[in-house]
Amino acid sequence: MYDLILKGGRIYDGSGLPSFNGDVAIRDGKIAAIGRINEAAERVLDVGGLAVAPGIIDFHTHFDAQLWWDPLASSSNEHGVTTVVTGNCGLTLAPCKPESRDALIGTFVRVEAMPRASLQAGIPWQWTTHAEYLNALERRPLGLNVATLIGHCAVRQHAMGEASVEREANDSEIAEMEELVRQGMAAGAFGFSTNSNQSHYREDGKPVASRFSSLEEIARLCRVVGESQRGLVQFTHGAFATPEHVAHISQWYDTILQETRRPLIGESIRHRWSEPELWRKQLHDVEARARHGYAAYAMTSTRRSMRRWTLKDSARLDIIPAWKKLLALPIAERMEKLREANLRAELAKETVDGKPIDFSRRWDLIGVNKAARKEYQSFEGKSIAEIAIAQHTSPIDAMLDLALAEDLETTFEDSTTQGDEQAVKEIFCNPNVLLGQSDAGAHVASGNPGFGYATLMLAYWVRERKLMTLEDAIKKLTFLPASIFGIHDRGLLRRGLAADLFVFDPAKIDLAAPAKVTDLPEGAPRYVQGAKGIHYTIVNGSVLMEHGNHTGAYPGKVLRSI
Repeated sequence: MYDLILKGGRIYDGSGLPSFNGDVAIRDGKIAAIGRINEAAERVLDVGGLAVAPGIIDFHTHFDAQLWWDPLASSSNEHGVTTVVTGNCGLTLAPCKPESRDALIGTFVRVEAMPRASLQAGIPWQWTTHAEYLNALERRPLGLNVATLIGHCAVRQHAMGEASVEREANDSEIAEMEELVRQGMAAGAFGFSTNSNQSHYREDGKPVASRFSSLEEIARLCRVVGESQRGLVQFTHGAFATPEHVAHISQWYDTILQETRRPLIGESIRHRWSEPELWRKQLHDVEARARHGYAAYAMTSTRRSMRRWTLKDSARLDIIPAWKKLLALPIAERMEKLREANLRAELAKETVDGKPIDFSRRWDLIGVNKAARKEYQSFEGKSIAEIAIAQHTSPIDAMLDLALAEDLETTFEDSTTQGDEQAVKEIFCNPNVLLGQSDAGAHVASGNPGFGYATLMLAYWVRERKLMTLEDAIKKLTFLPASIFGIHDRGLLRRGLAADLFVFDPAKIDLAAPAKVTDLPEGAPRYVQGAKGIHYTIVNGSVLMEHGNHTGAYPGKVLRSI
């Protein structure tokens, strides 16, 4: 008898091959059979008309702290995610000496925008080494599977103390760091992460420790990963790095690949209006490394980075001269000027014409985030272009009439990245680009959380924009990251592999509206975001989420790369 059978679904097995109709049987936490199954089971789920796919593997999260007070890793648990990878961007909570705890907390406070009070109250600090961290996490109930990376900042802080944020390391200090990485890999880490992002600082204003590293130091630490013959290197240099910094770090990537012969996840590639061709150069660099036989990968976000603003208090439009002049006026005078037809014509022209800078300059990429009054809530989530068409008016009139009706308190938003859909298609469809830069667990005060990157991919980019097939998208979200990280028993629906799956309605899957809650330690607020159209999430053969609700099960595991 089987433990569970999913009956009559459309199976997207993660390989990218054409989907097919069939059943999936589960026994003892593993996939036992796929096809037409007539045997009995403890439970049978009728999934007719639904898609059955491997669980999403979110390979770029910052759940290192949150897992200690939130074993479900919410809201990722609501989006079909079954495995999260922590320790990205060189930021981890282990290894850590007692005297370094405050410094490590400071990196998460500043870089990942987490409340200090929550981190201080919620982290139990039952460890010194990476192995002890994994053992402590293993003693906790977990909803999702957790794989870890070794963070360079923690390793540096452990070996050098506060000198780690002041200077390069000497030979003996690098040797100590090598041993820490070696111990972490032996304990089961899936690789090593480092960070050269020029905008990343600790809470005290000092650059994060990894930014003081020499190429020799990074090469030696990455070589340890290569010696283990498993795992990878994750190197963050910043999604908005200058072309000069990108070129500099590109040389470092080549050295790391030569030293390790292991996969490297480097560039964060996004189309952005301020550097509209930079993505093409980054993609070319990744492709060139792949042609030379290196396992070189980039990552991208499925989310458009959005800026939110009102015409009452915004400096967002100061980059456009006519708007800057207008927004300098007192509110009453500003509202009077906004009614003038001549000024509206000038504002419209400058909004859509000219060189793209850090602003899309497209009415279809400027929209209403939140209405100030109930009677205008139907406009939320719609672009100015859509509203103008519905009202049979011009975009500038639609925008300004709404703003004036709400005393300039309407919250608008515009795209800063991923707005050029041809560029997005080339980035997303490239075989050397991973989809997912969620940062889940970080930036908790943001109203645009990253938990639902996979849901957004399937709902918007696949169903609505048709950038790729559903089969290819599922592969990008499951099998590809599993293969690169060496999580060999997940990411595919195959007999004998771990039964991590999610079941969804391709016609209805979508993001729910973000909501603000106060469930962090010490009552600090954060944003959560659920999903629509996801029926079941199954982790290690147990149903974790059913129609958006937690079943009470905690089937997750600490995964080890051994």
